[in-house]
Amino acid sequence: MSHGERRGLSIARDLALHGAACAVAEVDEDATDVTKGFRQGRPRWRELGAQMAAYAERGDDDWTRLTQRIGLGPVDAWLHLLATAGELYPEVGAALSILAEDERVQLITPATFARLMVSSLGTPYAEALSAAMPGNLLERLGMVDRVELGAARPLSAQPLRLTLAEVQATLSDERRGPAGDLVLRREAPASTICSPQGLVDATASLLGEKGVLALRSSSRRAARQLALDVATRQGAPMMLVEAGEQLPDLVSLARLRGGQVVLDLFTPSRSRPVAEAPLLQLARMLPSLLVLLPAEAATNTIDVIDAPPIALETAQRAFASVTNDEEAASLARRFRVGLDEVRAAQRGAELRRRIDGRPDDEPTAADVAHELLQQGARRMGRLVTHVPTRATFDDLVAPPAVTLMLRDIVRFYRAAPRVEADTELLRSNPLGRGLSCLFAGTPGTGKTFAAQCLASALGLNLYRIDLSQVVSKYIGETEKSLAQVFEEADAGHGILLFDEADALFGKRSEVKDAHDRYANVEVAYLLQRMESFDGVSILTTNLRSNMDPAFVRRMKFIIDLPVPDLAMRARLWERSLPVRSRWARDLDLDPFVERFRLSGGDIHNIGVASAHLAADDPEGLLRPEHVVVACHRELAKAGMSRSPDDFGVLARYLTEELS
Repeated sequence: MSHGERRGLSIARDLALHGAACAVAEVDEDATDVTKGFRQGRPRWRELGAQMAAYAERGDDDWTRLTQRIGLGPVDAWLHLLATAGELYPEVGAALSILAEDERVQLITPATFARLMVSSLGTPYAEALSAAMPGNLLERLGMVDRVELGAARPLSAQPLRLTLAEVQATLSDERRGPAGDLVLRREAPASTICSPQGLVDATASLLGEKGVLALRSSSRRAARQLALDVATRQGAPMMLVEAGEQLPDLVSLARLRGGQVVLDLFTPSRSRPVAEAPLLQLARMLPSLLVLLPAEAATNTIDVIDAPPIALETAQRAFASVTNDEEAASLARRFRVGLDEVRAAQRGAELRRRIDGRPDDEPTAADVAHELLQQGARRMGRLVTHVPTRATFDDLVAPPAVTLMLRDIVRFYRAAPRVEADTELLRSNPLGRGLSCLFAGTPGTGKTFAAQCLASALGLNLYRIDLSQVVSKYIGETEKSLAQVFEEADAGHGILLFDEADALFGKRSEVKDAHDRYANVEVAYLLQRMESFDGVSILTTNLRSNMDPAFVRRMKFIIDLPVPDLAMRARLWERSLPVRSRWARDLDLDPFVERFRLSGGDIHNIGVASAHLAADDPEGLLRPEHVVVACHRELAKAGMSRSPDDFGVLARYLTEELS
């Protein structure tokens, strides 16, 4: 919007100019009562008042920003427009100096503002004067500064000037919102409260008394859900501002109006005390303020309410807002999320439908679940790798006891909410919610593949941890990285896979120096964090005896994956090679199965290499020589014997280069 099209500023300009003309006309008259406005030009004042009322009713970008986005009242909004007009129009500055009866003052003063408002809108003089006096709302929001002209002048004669940031925000054609550069997200109030009603009522009551309150939790999504429920109880949207280690600009924060301001300071690495003085200063500028903090954060002057992790009932009520009760119950057992994530998944599913050419179809529960998983994968940082998988238990070649135990893990995970709700077991051990597993076996026996099958069965993402990035030689950095990993996994609806975890989870060493002591601290921290993690964590190891007994004792499930026997190797060879219709007639797998005691990973690599060799065959058939070449190369990679005697009847397919 160009300056010439801004109706509110044009009216403010006319107010100042007409006020100056009236002041000049009255200069030779007897003293008048300024609280009753100007006696001159009353028809024009009535006309201006009607224009102001019509403008406020219709509004424009300026009025919407001031009254709805920032939350100013009409009197405060006109004070802002008059101050802005003084910056925009040079003639307004001259008019204001006449009204202030001081050529040095080309800004609006409380007395001038009050007289203009009395004359145009009939606002009581005391009300208008109070709106512009020291400590007024615009000043508290950091939108105006008071220009000191000397202690001998009345406060009503001290002029007001827009701050530089406000001038830039107001006069810029881009028209930045009240939050400036803040990361701001607005969540509309919900149709129902999802968190326990008693907790929401108590939180809202305490917030009303104190004006500022901290919500502390081990789960960011739980703290956000409680904040949204408090805003819903107030009938207001949640205005969520995300912050890192440093507090955002307080002036921008203070301008936020029209909802419950929630400042998210939930960072896993926040170990130092919270800077409470700026928060208390901010709280004095806002109707109320909620601050979200991690469980480890401490406060001295700000009251704290601990938000429990999202319960099954809370998640179910959140999902009920987008689907029926039966599907909501099913989704809640799978995803412990708050309403903001459910809404985001619903929006993502609707967008996906439009992209797929089905804009009229309502997203299903499966669409919402898929979008939740996709959003979770996108949240993962550099320490975590998302491992896509479609593998199922039917694809896993393992002894029946292994498959049975994997299915037991699925049943254990799905039954956890009912056990938590119906028994006292977890209340006596609040850190025992995590489902931790140990998969042991030599390389290639299928530990990672078993984890992929488990993730598919549970309908969750699988995240592999890059231990080289997690473990740091600097004291304290490993714990910080681990905290970030678990926070991201909790937000990403996934299983944590610590592949080849011996390096990080090995036996604790005897304390000989500071590094030994802190290495043991890392192990202790990880034990505690795995137990408090609400999801599934899997450690894999090539040698179970390398693992710290303290870890082994805390595992809910321990699965040993053996080297495949003859029958398992036969199934693995069948699954790893192209379909039988592409086999040559003379291809017989029995010699390969009987002669080579290979792991599933080795056989899979041979199958992939064989398929590539067969693709280059003139007839596109998989021949014995293709498999022999691929097998010979895999044996060489593993450092295993590969002489013609080892190949037996297959040796006739060995070329001179391989013999």
